[in-house]
Amino acid sequence: MHSKTRHLHILLSGVLQITLLVFFCSAFSFGQTTIRGTVLNEQSKPIADASITLMLARDSTVVAFNFSNANGEFSILYHGNETDLLLGVRGFNIKQHIQKIEIDDKTITVFVKEEAIELEEFSLKAPKIWGSDTINYSVGAFRDSTDLVIGDVLKKLPGITVRESGRIEYKGKPISNFYIENMDMLQGRYGIATNSISATDIATVQVFENHQPIKALKDIAFSDDAAINLILRPDARGIYSSMADLGGGSNENFLWNNSLTAMYFSKSRQHLTSLKTNNTGNDLEQEFQSFYNSFSLPPAGLSNLVMPAPPPINKSRYLFNEAYGGTVNNLFKTKNDAELTLNLNGYRDIDDRLGFNQTRYMIPGADTLTITEGLNSHTHKLNFEGGIGYKKNTPQSYLNTLTQAAISQNESEGYVIGDDIITQSDKNQPVRLTQTIHWVRRSNSEKQPGIEFNSRSYYRAEPYSLDVSPGTFADEFNQNEPYITIRQKVDFNSFQTQNRMMFLLQKQWKSIFINPVLLFSMEHQSLNTDIFTAPLGNDFTLLHEDFLQNDMKWMRMRTGLGLNFTYRKRDFNILLSAPVQYQHIALNDLQNQEEDPKSDKIIFLPYINFTYDLSTRWQVSGNWFWYNHNPDLKNLYPGLILQDYRTLTHYDNKLSDTYGQQSRLLLSYRNVIHFLFANVEVNYNRYRNDVMYAQQFEGSAMRITRVELENTGDYLSVVGRLGKGFDWKKLSFNAEGSWGSGSTPQLRQESLIRFNNQGLNANVTLSMEPLERFVLANKTSTSRMTMRAGSEEQSDPLINFINATSMSYSFTNGLMFSLGFEYYHMQDKNRQQDFFLLDAQWVYTIRRIRFALHLNNVLNAENYIYSYYGNLNSYYSEYRIRPASIHLSARFKLY
Repeated sequence: MHSKTRHLHILLSGVLQITLLVFFCSAFSFGQTTIRGTVLNEQSKPIADASITLMLARDSTVVAFNFSNANGEFSILYHGNETDLLLGVRGFNIKQHIQKIEIDDKTITVFVKEEAIELEEFSLKAPKIWGSDTINYSVGAFRDSTDLVIGDVLKKLPGITVRESGRIEYKGKPISNFYIENMDMLQGRYGIATNSISATDIATVQVFENHQPIKALKDIAFSDDAAINLILRPDARGIYSSMADLGGGSNENFLWNNSLTAMYFSKSRQHLTSLKTNNTGNDLEQEFQSFYNSFSLPPAGLSNLVMPAPPPINKSRYLFNEAYGGTVNNLFKTKNDAELTLNLNGYRDIDDRLGFNQTRYMIPGADTLTITEGLNSHTHKLNFEGGIGYKKNTPQSYLNTLTQAAISQNESEGYVIGDDIITQSDKNQPVRLTQTIHWVRRSNSEKQPGIEFNSRSYYRAEPYSLDVSPGTFADEFNQNEPYITIRQKVDFNSFQTQNRMMFLLQKQWKSIFINPVLLFSMEHQSLNTDIFTAPLGNDFTLLHEDFLQNDMKWMRMRTGLGLNFTYRKRDFNILLSAPVQYQHIALNDLQNQEEDPKSDKIIFLPYINFTYDLSTRWQVSGNWFWYNHNPDLKNLYPGLILQDYRTLTHYDNKLSDTYGQQSRLLLSYRNVIHFLFANVEVNYNRYRNDVMYAQQFEGSAMRITRVELENTGDYLSVVGRLGKGFDWKKLSFNAEGSWGSGSTPQLRQESLIRFNNQGLNANVTLSMEPLERFVLANKTSTSRMTMRAGSEEQSDPLINFINATSMSYSFTNGLMFSLGFEYYHMQDKNRQQDFFLLDAQWVYTIRRIRFALHLNNVLNAENYIYSYYGNLNSYYSEYRIRPASIHLSARFKLY
């Protein structure tokens, strides 16, 4: 086996050296073309500020653009091998002009006709509200030969951030909607579109700033949300198209990556269906997830199997999977412009993990406790989700309903290798239901108010069981005698409904709208837990002691009313929400005969949100709110629960509160003409708790209990973002830097310690074409973290640095070669680690079939090593990554 691997490395190394030589010799043999000219009118006078566009003659794709100066002169850099192009000129009071030019014509004089713009007679009134702006990105101006799907282009657009999870952000805030031709077919699962729709099928990416999707609320409720809209090319509309990907390879095991996608987009209906399977690390669960309109109730997490924690790198580097999945999405537009959506997603997957963890716990008055674990886990996942939605959106009424259901089955088994070998296995079968209704009705009469009703209801049932062998905590569960297995069973059910009704009054006072609001919300949870032991073999016995069981119900109800004050001017908008609510909490412990605790109180939770346009380019916005959280059954159960093989938890059932305030201030700048976007954001959060969660170590085992002790904490962060696009070399970059500082109290070994941490992070991504047919992309990330516990000295900094560079060169015969290089550096007090990843790819396109040969992890790096700090803890991990592999794929359109 080692001999085969060594020969493979020698072969790959030789091929790589030859390819690199050809690559760099060819890359620098090509140049670029500068096209210069002058725009004149019929009297030969210069035309200033005219928009000059270069387009491909075959399909009018924009490849470069610029503007004429005060003398009518312009210059445009062109990267390509076309012999002739289309040159377009547009401007105010100029008749649109398009002419064909030859690439050899380095200096061009363009004569245009001036014509007045005739406007129909109208009366002009100052608008009551300021309009939402739309930013248009020409996909052809940013796309290059390496971009297959529209998600590849989105990562290059200045001002837009695409996270590793696929979540899209604008100004640091997740987008609120994702449209295709102004229709939301996918209901938040836009990863299906960004990973499936070809980049060549999209003409424009639009960003809707200050997006208010409800027409009936445009003059009442302003919004600082942003949405993405994809505009298809004309030849991609109204036709059925399908794309297939076939691929196979080896990393000493057979690899495959296959998919079949069919789609149709028109004004009256949309369809997108995809079937996918792979074992190459492409995560279907991540692709199918919803970034809005999702099941918001989180899993209980009361008990879990200990497995290696994934590293903070691209998931395709470390995911050992075997995935089969499909998605069916449909949208139908009725004659009355209503939209009906039908969505179905399902996948089956396997997740194999292997790693090594070393955790250091700071113990007051003693040495640091170090726990070293070798971890191995194998998980089977099965998940089905479906949804049906209906939406009608008119200036007088709005109705949006969405019903979603999901069922999952997850089974895992794993091993912990330390002083002993511990076997773990668990089963989890959650069921989730969601129902949302959003209805708005405007009245034509000032005497009759309109109504907005918004309701969201969620249900989650989660049966769970965990087996650990040999049994742990023998002193608690088996009279201090060794035994074979312990089983923890947990049944957790939760229901939540949130309802809000606002009366839309037509009258206003000095530009202030005052709208009464009625509020009602209710949450109900039930928890049943049991512990079983198997002293010998697989015969389990239920432990009947009350302190080892839980049978509880918890309910919280809030109802009240409030007033929304909205002030709207052209440049300034502010919303003040002042709700007063009655809160009732009841806890019912069916195993405790004592009186059940209850809580009744009045709560006031104000909220402020504002935006102010300082100019057409500068804007300041922010919000502030006061919050009140209450512990639910996840932190109120008195019976012991085996959280994992070495952690026991239980709490008292006394009700408590967490109060806090959170604020955000954002100063943003945008210059659309020059593709410049920048903003600075400050966030602050401060809270007060009535209770703390105490950690008590007994050897390597830990118990968590709740203690009544008032405490406070806070967190401050500053984030700066910069995005810039250039016509020069197709250069585009996005940068983000952040600093954060937090202070939280911790209770460990009956000692109260204040934990302070500081972090500094920076990320820079760029892409460009420095030479003709040569594409360069780079992403750099770095972080620096420190911590301090109590009066002790600040820890040595923990530094992580990642740099990923990719280079691609396209030859004239349809051949393209790409090289990717990644460097990882980690440094802390005790160690310094560096390792490298190298990938190569050959692409050959012939007769609309794209063949690609992938060589991944050529250097065959085995583990990713990283460290991080937690609350009074430091962590060191080694995580297995995917080995060297070779993979051949073909991508082609079926029709």
